[in-house]
Amino acid sequence: MIDWHRRSVWFASTGLAVVLHGAPAYAQDTGGDGGLQEIVVTAQKREQSLQDVPIAVTAVTQDSLQANRIFSVNDLSSIAPGVTVKPSPGGSSVPVFTIRGQSSFGVVPGSDKQVSIYIDGVYVSSPRGSIFELPDIQRLEVLRGPQGTLFGRNATAGAISVTTRDPTGDPHIKAEASLGNRNAYRYRVTADLPQMGPFTAFGSFVRNYRRGEVRNARGGLIWDRSSSRYGVQVSPNWLGTIDSNSYFGAVKFEPSDSFKVVYKYDRNEDEGTPDVTGIVGYDPAFAGLPALVGNILRPLYASQELYVRADGKRPNVATNGFTVPRTQTVQGHSATATWQATDSLTVKNIFAYRKSSVLGPTPIDGISSLTFTQPALVPYATLVAFSSIGSPGIPNAAAAQAAIPAFARQLQPLVGQRFLLVAAQSASTSRQWSDELQVNFTTGNLNATAGALWFHSKDVAGGPDGLQNTLSFPTFVPQNGAIPLGNEGIYNNKATSVAAYAQLEYKFTPQLEAVLGARITRDKKSSTFTYNSRGPTGIVSPDMMVSPPDFKKTKPNFLVGINWTPNQDTLVYGKFSNSFVSGGSTGGIPYEPETAKSWEVGVKADFFRNKLRTNLALFHVDYNHFQQSQSTSTVASAALALPILTQLYGPVVANEILPKLSVFVGDQGKVRARGFELEVTAAPTRGLTIGGSLSYVDISFPFIEPGVLAANGGRLDVTARPEWTASAYGAYETQPLFGEATLSLRTDAFYQGKMGFAANPDLQIFDWNRGAAQVDGYWTINGRLALRHLPIGPVDAELALWGKNLTNRRDATTALFTPFSTSANYVPARTYGVDLMIEF
Repeated sequence: MIDWHRRSVWFASTGLAVVLHGAPAYAQDTGGDGGLQEIVVTAQKREQSLQDVPIAVTAVTQDSLQANRIFSVNDLSSIAPGVTVKPSPGGSSVPVFTIRGQSSFGVVPGSDKQVSIYIDGVYVSSPRGSIFELPDIQRLEVLRGPQGTLFGRNATAGAISVTTRDPTGDPHIKAEASLGNRNAYRYRVTADLPQMGPFTAFGSFVRNYRRGEVRNARGGLIWDRSSSRYGVQVSPNWLGTIDSNSYFGAVKFEPSDSFKVVYKYDRNEDEGTPDVTGIVGYDPAFAGLPALVGNILRPLYASQELYVRADGKRPNVATNGFTVPRTQTVQGHSATATWQATDSLTVKNIFAYRKSSVLGPTPIDGISSLTFTQPALVPYATLVAFSSIGSPGIPNAAAAQAAIPAFARQLQPLVGQRFLLVAAQSASTSRQWSDELQVNFTTGNLNATAGALWFHSKDVAGGPDGLQNTLSFPTFVPQNGAIPLGNEGIYNNKATSVAAYAQLEYKFTPQLEAVLGARITRDKKSSTFTYNSRGPTGIVSPDMMVSPPDFKKTKPNFLVGINWTPNQDTLVYGKFSNSFVSGGSTGGIPYEPETAKSWEVGVKADFFRNKLRTNLALFHVDYNHFQQSQSTSTVASAALALPILTQLYGPVVANEILPKLSVFVGDQGKVRARGFELEVTAAPTRGLTIGGSLSYVDISFPFIEPGVLAANGGRLDVTARPEWTASAYGAYETQPLFGEATLSLRTDAFYQGKMGFAANPDLQIFDWNRGAAQVDGYWTINGRLALRHLPIGPVDAELALWGKNLTNRRDATTALFTPFSTSANYVPARTYGVDLMIEF
């Protein structure tokens, strides 16, 4: 077998050779004013040309945002090489990023994520606070690889930087309306006010609705959470519905050319429904469960329609009766003051406050809820009898057997009630405050960036106000939908972080530059976990609380790099950098900071008078103490957590806490990622732009924590991380057809390579769920055709047709394996429609 180094060099050099070999064809057709425009990014905390930045960064342009319907970070999958994004299983749709072999969840309360998200320079700490629509994006940058020096902690895989526009002071109104399939409509209004002295301002509103793509066979069920602030909710008839309102406003105060303050406010209200969770299959014999449990589930599964889709593709109908519309609000305030002290010195301060609140109940098993039927009564009475009196094989087993008829009579009222197996209804509220001071100094051969940051956050997560966050077997709910109290677990987390950083770039010669960066971060986290239990009689025990020791850690980050510019159109760079994700504990289960050490070599080159652009990066990253979210509803994760909890609190308390934790962070060990990323863009002739990307990553586990390996049956495969991703696009705009009207066409295609979902196929893959073993590589295709600059009186208009996932791929994006069934989530269905936009 060819070793990785030879293989990566071969792939990278072949890709670059293909680009250079094809270049003369572009050079031959250079008529007109064609050429690639300069793209400005802020990947190093100051505005620079994309080609001058020694970072693997992709800048998503306005045309790409429009053509691919990118409205939130969840829409960014494959837009940059090696980057995939998917909503996490569960109703809150937390984005799960995969960049350079690192999969970033951050769904465990109090934990952090490996891909940081920034809005106008403000770090968004809560993953549940990162799902929102911003209507006025000016720049969107995807930074790949550790970004610990300038962007700080929690960026071991990369960072997403969103920059919104400032007010212009020019009176202007822009209105957009869109109609699409599945009753979709989206409209947006943006109004810029005229300048009033030193003040300028604008505001935007977006209304977005689209009916879901999968019918819910259990729609209409009432769920009563009156004990909480969420009240009575109804399960929807359609799954995957978008239903949101977004608000955005900005005010700029600029009393002089050297000083300005920009205040921005964003708010997103989301009442959409979670995407479908489908069932791939179940074990008719329930061989992985105790016989008494299997005897209950067998008649339940057999008596009801489950809409099993054994091929692992998105179904048309699903039984997701526990799902209800999300209740989600995300909002933020920021104030950015900028002082241009001299031509060489700029001082900036960013103060911000953000808040998010979300509840998104959803099934995890793909079927909740079922109706408890008569054939399951005696098997359930048998389980209760043996659990209450004895177990098979011990002296009082005969007494338990004799008591079964009495228990069956007592439990008869349960027939007809709803029966939940594994269903999530976690709620969370997060608040954060931050202030960052930045100083940029440029003179002669030196560029210097320095800063200091203070950050503080509070969040509460768990079941909604007295309810269990993960409802598991056996949970009965009466037909009136009143969800029982008890078995509650509530996390209260606080985090404070202070940091200082500096980066120096010094030119020894016009061609040779050295980069040195450092950051020091002090983290402190405190938490409590409060829980209670609901006994067989329905009585809820008093609250119990565990208070783990505070987590305190000071961590440094470094960056050392060399930049070489042999000519004005070429940058060759090499660097070493490191980063970390903060540690902490979940209910007392500790986890160490995750660290990343990265080597990267890159080339950025423009050819033929800016008609061809090629950016190539080769990387090697070692992650240590890889933080992997774990669910206590799975056997492997429960086996991993129970010994730790037992050591902390003793066996009795440990067994009480385990099901109420729901999720925790586990230390998987070490992960190694090596690969390359290639981006190519060409403008061979006026009006035509073509481009694409190709990335490969080889992922391995040099060391796996023994407890993790044992809990997974001695085998741990790479899951949910494709080795190959690619993209291709073409955009063409004609000369004016009449007046100033032009025709614009853009098509984008994104490829995600084959990936597996089973960490241990020997234990998890059987004939009945083989469709979830892996997903083969596939392309998704988007397109947009627009007639621009249509003159309608004084109004400039644009009319467009668009489509997304035109081939209607139905592939799975995640799969969850349990001892008795397998569930999955999927690529969103095809959408298409028409846009009308006017400006005046």
